[in-house]
Amino acid sequence: MSAIRPDLPAVTPQAAGDAPAVRNAQAAFFRAAMAQVQAPQPQTASAPRAVQTTVAPTTTASAEPTRMARPGSLLDIRV
Repeated sequence: MSAIRPDLPAVTPQAAGDAPAVRNAQAAFFRAAMAQVQAPQPQTASAPRAVQTTVAPTTTASAEPTRMARPGSLLDIRV
């Protein structure tokens, strides 16, 4: 098999000499992130309020009857 671009030198990547330093930095970052997530979050000063939702009344005469969905209507296939 011939090379696609023979003018480029065939260089294999060398192992980085600072790989342990990089791993240690990543480990420290993730340890700090996990410690922040696992730490208890401070409570807000105000108490949470109850949320009241209102639903518009519907009548069976004015509401459209429910129909069965067409087969494949939820698929996102384009030809």
